[in-house]
Amino acid sequence: MGSGIYAWGAAGIRLQDLEIDHVGVPPSGTGPSQNRNNIELESCPDAIIIRVKASRGSSNIYVVDCPGTQMSFLELHDARGPFPRGQNVQFNRSPDTSLEEFSAENGPTSWTEDNISAFHSDRCTIRRGLVFYNNSPTGAGVMLEGSFNCRVDDVDAVQQGNGAFSAVPQGKVGSGGCSFNRCRSRDTYNGPRDGRDAPTSNGLSFHTRISEGAEKHSVRDCCVYALANPRNIIWQRAAVHAGWSIERKVFDPRPPLRLAFNWQ
Repeated sequence: MGSGIYAWGAAGIRLQDLEIDHVGVPPSGTGPSQNRNNIELESCPDAIIIRVKASRGSSNIYVVDCPGTQMSFLELHDARGPFPRGQNVQFNRSPDTSLEEFSAENGPTSWTEDNISAFHSDRCTIRRGLVFYNNSPTGAGVMLEGSFNCRVDDVDAVQQGNGAFSAVPQGKVGSGGCSFNRCRSRDTYNGPRDGRDAPTSNGLSFHTRISEGAEKHSVRDCCVYALANPRNIIWQRAAVHAGWSIERKVFDPRPPLRLAFNWQ
């Protein structure tokens, strides 16, 4: 047994108006295998994934070596792992990919890592979304890992612990030139959760590092509210352009996406 939908070498594949649920998981906690992804694409450049509801996969959507993939209108729930899976969406070696109009919602039954992950994927765009709930000691709400020149716009991260928004090198793969614009975080935690250890970052909100010689990241017009550790908002500041802005203010998170299908 493997993924709900799997494709290899299908350039331009289009997946639309789908509901996929991994019903074989236990009531809570890790799934039976890291290979039970609801959608997994390999070597499918310019793929399109639109109007998909996916629940309880190892990762709900996992794309590898799929440059130029476009994803939009995704309703994602309850990522189950185990490690290295546990994302609602991960792009792996998939530059120029976009994710727009989405909600990625987890809860106490989930076994998360990063909610949304761009891994070794340059120039990706993530915008207009909600990431809700994390229980990983090491995962972030939106993680740009080993990726250059990505941007995250108008995303809300709620109930994160180890970090809401991150842009960092990964091993020997560098990072730089990423931007977070109008991103918001609230209701964070900084202790053990759902049987898992406390966040390793001590409740950090924005995690920014760059590789040697790389362009600095940008953080503009962002805000935070109700933080478990209000003194640990951004690190490392030296990796961010001067004039970064993170305001402390009350805000209501954007509503989660709810899809309705004609065949329901």
